[in-house]
Amino acid sequence: MTIRRAAADDIEPALAVMSEAFGIELRAPTVHTLVASSPDGTLLVAEEDGVVVGTAASVTFGPSGWLGGITVAPSARGRGLGRALTEAAIDALGERETVLLLASTLGRPLYEKLGFEPEGLYRVFSSGAARPEKTVELRDVREEDREAVLALDRSATGEDRSLAVLASLEGAVATSDLSAVALRPPWGALPIVGDPAGATTLLASLIRPGLRVAVPEGNRAAVQLLQLLGREVEPVTRMRRGPALDWHPERVWGVFSLFFG
Repeated sequence: MTIRRAAADDIEPALAVMSEAFGIELRAPTVHTLVASSPDGTLLVAEEDGVVVGTAASVTFGPSGWLGGITVAPSARGRGLGRALTEAAIDALGERETVLLLASTLGRPLYEKLGFEPEGLYRVFSSGAARPEKTVELRDVREEDREAVLALDRSATGEDRSLAVLASLEGAVATSDLSAVALRPPWGALPIVGDPAGATTLLASLIRPGLRVAVPEGNRAAVQLLQLLGREVEPVTRMRRGPALDWHPERVWGVFSLFFG
């Protein structure tokens, strides 16, 4: 068994392993193809007899970092590969003050053994409802808005997520006063940060049927809105190793994906 960085021709089999593990069909581009091609991110694969049987990814946001996409094919389970992949992904982050992840019910015991502690749930919804009419004026995000959007994201998350934010500005939409912004990553996600009034309108206006949206349970307004707009599926647990971040759940209205918050 070999754990190594993914090459270009590993992307498709890696996404196939993740798709099977999470019950979600994943096709490039995804958040994993972004981190795999970035100096701030790593996509790892476990290979056995020339076949990809496990995956793990990590991305750095300044002093913090996230793990995600940690999966093991059924044929390779029961041999400690999940732990080995997690440890390899942590090593790939380098020295970070805080490491975070979103854990499934199945994965949480492993992460607890590695020193992660729960911070709360992210409620996950699959949208199926028609969108309400927008109630405030929206506008496209412009080039001159870059620094303001980055500052808005930092104030909500307590992290410097420049990599992900700047990769998602094309097609991004904001309230007219830039108090909330909906980013547009090139995969199926709807990350929104900002004040509740504007964020509510952005989420209700932009959500599409079948889109999976995860929001912190502490954001009660977002949870209540998504209960009207979609069907709730199994939640994930935000877990942390290291000092807590100064983040504000009520200002987070959608994660970049179910693998990175």
